[in-house]
Amino acid sequence: MKKFKLFFSSLSRWNCFSNHSNSEDEPAKPKSTSTPKSSTSDHYPKPTLIIAHGAFQTQYHYQPFIHAIHNQQPTTFDRVLVPQQSSSGPSPPPNPFEADVELLHETVRNELLEGRDVLLVCHSYGGIPGCEALADLPEKPLSKDGRLGRVLGIVFVSSFVAEAGQSLVTSKMGGRAEWVKTDGPLSTVLNPAQTLFSSLSPTASAPFISHLVPQASASFITTTKHETWKDYPCVFVRCTEDRAMRVEEQDFFIARLEGVHGREGVSGSGSGRGGVKVRDLQSDHVPFASKPGELGALLGEVVGELRGDH
Repeated sequence: MKKFKLFFSSLSRWNCFSNHSNSEDEPAKPKSTSTPKSSTSDHYPKPTLIIAHGAFQTQYHYQPFIHAIHNQQPTTFDRVLVPQQSSSGPSPPPNPFEADVELLHETVRNELLEGRDVLLVCHSYGGIPGCEALADLPEKPLSKDGRLGRVLGIVFVSSFVAEAGQSLVTSKMGGRAEWVKTDGPLSTVLNPAQTLFSSLSPTASAPFISHLVPQASASFITTTKHETWKDYPCVFVRCTEDRAMRVEEQDFFIARLEGVHGREGVSGSGSGRGGVKVRDLQSDHVPFASKPGELGALLGEVVGELRGDH
């Protein structure tokens, strides 16, 4: 446990979260350090990486990934934001899915209005409110230089991709997940060590398991209104050792994306975006915790590819 405390306390400005809590589990903020000089041009500043996190999780589960970005990609991203969605927690609001969408929408909107580009990373459940949050984004800038940021693309990490009118439950291959226990308004994870964190040893997974929270059951059955993933370049990170969303189900969502965008290297059906990029990662369902360095390096490559679209 001492190792984990030292690890989390090393995070600096990269731990840029919306909706901070005052929990004792929050790592202490170290003194600010100088920011490495950006390798990107002044015309295209470093983008912000915004993560729409998965169900049952909190900002805590994404800190190893932020640490990896800080160490490995200091000139790639300006900052990483992980807005804490209110559907995840013991006391969700009456309309948890709508609250998640609003939070993510405001987070993306504020970055764009300040002239910052955004890479949206959707993890698991986060793919549904995350994509929904991209509807009705601003078209006029507020930044001093008059630049409106743009959404570079969407990265789905073992994530749901819902069509309009679908919920998490109805968007997938079949029914409710057998590893989710629903008890009225709240749902919990059964056997999380094997379901979510199988790439980690029992000792390494213990802190992440202890920080899991209940999820609002309503967030799984609320339907969407938009299909914004049709409007942006898409990348799907397929977690090959995932036991929560197995490879065949990830392939189901990849096929849904390819039905609109086409496959990488093949023209899509009118999208003109060069096809869906699929990247395999040897990881369980939560690579942000179990394979943060590998995922960070992959996203660094993705940003470079998307920047080449200018």
